[in-house]
Amino acid sequence: HCRALFFFTLILLLYAGIASAGPSLEVEVEGIEGKLLENVLARLRIQVYSRDSDLSETEILRLYQLSEQDIKSALAPYGFYSPEITATLSQDEDLWSASYLIDPGQPVIINSVSVSIVGPGEMFADEFKAETPAMKKGDVLNQRVYEAEKRRVLRKAATFGFLDAEFLLHEIRIDRRAYTADIELQLDTGNRYHFGEIRVDQDIITEDLFFKFIEFDSDDYFSTRRLQQVQRDLYRSDYFSSVVIEGDIEAAEDLRVPVDIAVEPLNAYNRFSFGLGYSTDIRAYARFEWLNRMLNRWGHRLFSSVQYGELERYVTLNYTVPVVDPRFNALTGSGSWQKKSWDETDTTLYSTGLLYEYSTPEHYYGVSLEYLNEDYRVGETTGESQLLMPGVLWTWALADDIVTTRHGIRALIELKGAHENFGSDASFAKLKAEGRAIITPVETFRIIGRGSIGTIQVDSIDSIPPSIRFYAGGQKSVRGYKYRTLGPTDSSGTVIGGKILLTGGIEGEKQFSENWRGIVFYDAGNAMNDINVDLAHGVGAGIGVVLPFGQARLEFAYPINDEGEAQYVYLSVGTDL
Repeated sequence: HCRALFFFTLILLLYAGIASAGPSLEVEVEGIEGKLLENVLARLRIQVYSRDSDLSETEILRLYQLSEQDIKSALAPYGFYSPEITATLSQDEDLWSASYLIDPGQPVIINSVSVSIVGPGEMFADEFKAETPAMKKGDVLNQRVYEAEKRRVLRKAATFGFLDAEFLLHEIRIDRRAYTADIELQLDTGNRYHFGEIRVDQDIITEDLFFKFIEFDSDDYFSTRRLQQVQRDLYRSDYFSSVVIEGDIEAAEDLRVPVDIAVEPLNAYNRFSFGLGYSTDIRAYARFEWLNRMLNRWGHRLFSSVQYGELERYVTLNYTVPVVDPRFNALTGSGSWQKKSWDETDTTLYSTGLLYEYSTPEHYYGVSLEYLNEDYRVGETTGESQLLMPGVLWTWALADDIVTTRHGIRALIELKGAHENFGSDASFAKLKAEGRAIITPVETFRIIGRGSIGTIQVDSIDSIPPSIRFYAGGQKSVRGYKYRTLGPTDSSGTVIGGKILLTGGIEGEKQFSENWRGIVFYDAGNAMNDINVDLAHGVGAGIGVVLPFGQARLEFAYPINDEGEAQYVYLSVGTDL
């Protein structure tokens, strides 16, 4: 045991001697910061190898001699070609210290940028210009931006089908005395390619439906952008889990590029969701939804939603068929049952209808025909209404982020009506417009404005059911007043709804931390039968917390007018727009 301990101790001593035999090295760089410092530290070999415990003195001296070259090559890509470098190397026993004081000097400024296009693609010369030029006269020369610009020009050529494009000239001419640079790029586009055979590997939906998603034909000019758009459209269809689309450039013949498209089915086409919620206007509710994203090979969909709540219950069923261009158009048949209660009103609705819609990420247009049967009680009055209503709907939304919006706008216009001569109990025409806008004038403060306006052309408000009438009051209308408690009243004081709607609000939102917000607001509006009615006003404040799917808000409101029924606290969860 003693002999083993002796040899073990001897090994440790020898290892310690070996480990301490090599010199250590420290490197310090001063005078620059940011990207310049990062790039110098990444390229300065004496810094890169400073942690190597096996460095010898000879290697340290060799790396030190290379330092000035390393620093200059690290600064040059950012336009600094004449730096002043003060370098020192010192030794204290086994500790070596290398220090560098760097003055990057005067940067090289771009004097001119010339990008010229020759060959068959010369007609697209203007298209090659960037909307926001990455390099322009007066900018500091940056070789990384220069290389990125070359790649952008080549990508642009590919979007037009010029797959053999190459630079005849690409150079930076630097005048070191004047500290200026002239950049010249000359691109020869070469021949323009066409799409060749479109080869599809799929048996998920019908061939006719699948090819409606492909917005190009064989013999059209080849474009990488169009390939990317088809890939996005196929993903957006919600029929496929994977979409691979590529042009087989190596197999091109006679300037025609075959296109291969391969897709994979979704793992499950049925999607179920269940949730519990609470809204101040409709109180607690439970909701179940079922969506079958592809009921058959023709791409039909089935959607059902069931909600059971204190004040609002419904069952809906929608059957959707893609038509014309499945990327944008669909025909939906629907049926629903609803039961709603508010204030002194109870109503039960049965409806069925057809909807033809056109939708893009920003725009939505809908043309509908709906049959409505509604039984209702408003105060002491009861009634039943049957209406056959054609209608049109348009919405437009534009936002930098749908969930947490810094700048965005949304607008809606809806028109519907009925006539006694065409299967209805009453004649009316209803027009409603809504808008909401969000701006962020400073980094941590948002301003949110909204408004609604509407009118109903009808002889008597009593001839149409409550679901058609206008009401005001509630969280999305005029805060400080209970849901739908603002509007014309009958002789008993029950709010019965009106022919005209006018509401609006503005709020300021201050960000206090990453997820918490403070809110102040002012709302005004009313429902009425003539424009001489005074508006109700409400003010308040609240707090909000940002969630992955929107914002949860707790708001406290105060009604200024002695009208309707007061509501002081509001709780909601939803997206900004």
